Amino acid sequence: MIHARALPQVLAAVFALALSACAQQGGTRPDAASTGTVVPAQADNPAAPTATPTAADATSPAASTTAVAEPAAAPTQNAAAGNAAPANSADADFQALYGDAAGVNAGAVAQGALQPWDPWEKFNRKMHAINSTVDHAMIHPVAVTYVHVVPRPLRTGVSNFFHNITGPSNIVNSLLQGRPSQAGNSLFRFLVNSTFGIGGLFDVATKIHIPDKSNDFGKTFATWGWKNSRYLELPVFGPRTVRDAAGMVGDIPLTPLPASRSVVGQVALRTINVVNIRAQLLSTDALREGAVDDYRLLRDAWWQRRNYQIWGENNPDAASQLPDYLQTTPAPAKPD
Repeated sequence: MIHARALPQVLAAVFALALSACAQQGGTRPDAASTGTVVPAQADNPAAPTATPTAADATSPAASTTAVAEPAAAPTQNAAAGNAAPANSADADFQALYGDAAGVNAGAVAQGALQPWDPWEKFNRKMHAINSTVDHAMIHPVAVTYVHVVPRPLRTGVSNFFHNITGPSNIVNSLLQGRPSQAGNSLFRFLVNSTFGIGGLFDVATKIHIPDKSNDFGKTFATWGWKNSRYLELPVFGPRTVRDAAGMVGDIPLTPLPASRSVVGQVALRTINVVNIRAQLLSTDALREGAVDDYRLLRDAWWQRRNYQIWGENNPDAASQLPDYLQTTPAPAKPD
């Protein structure tokens, strides 16, 4: 039997062994980083998904044990954990929009989030369902009829026309982004196609090898520091971000439609533009057939393409992250 005086010492030893066993069990989780391990930034491995540490992880016995064992490494690890897991929702929103104030994740944020930031998914899914219903009932049938009835040369002229009127927006946004040479090319293209191309119906500028770089206020806001933004699906206009939706306010006045002061004329021109864009996207319908989640497929494809449009020029490796079918504008569908 254990002597009464030795009983407290035995209990203390058993309690210490139990704590040690719990600490070892918590410290050897298969999903936990080992002591002293440095987790690479997302930009170094864009394809690898990252897990956001939670408050429970930061206060776990393993974290406490590591902090005691290696006090010198604790400040660095805690700082990294603070960058990965903001203290509150306001910090999370700021970090997602502008990145870390310390610049730890500057490389990843500079190219936009590789995964869609979709906190409004519930609303966006409802809007996607409405847009899909309208598309199947109205826009898609009209676009198919448009492709079958209107000859290809005329459809090409319509596409050239609507692309040409984006020239002023390209010029202004190129200047705002500090790209005067690109602004000069956009100005030259707009003048050539508006005159020799008969109002933009013919793309003469491309035939004489004038570079064509599309630009908008969404890209300008990104260049100015609005690196990432919430995903948002708008009625009729479809996929956007909050940043791009705000940019539309500046782009629309810089898109000079022909002098048609009547509301009917403006609505007719914009309707033709919507049908023309939908006709160009008919070739992508086959990619969506049989999709398990059409909303996620469309959202992810749009997000990748948009990030490439914004950051592709500054990041040559971005092209390798984008599927081949997203790197080029979909060709108009051929009539059956």
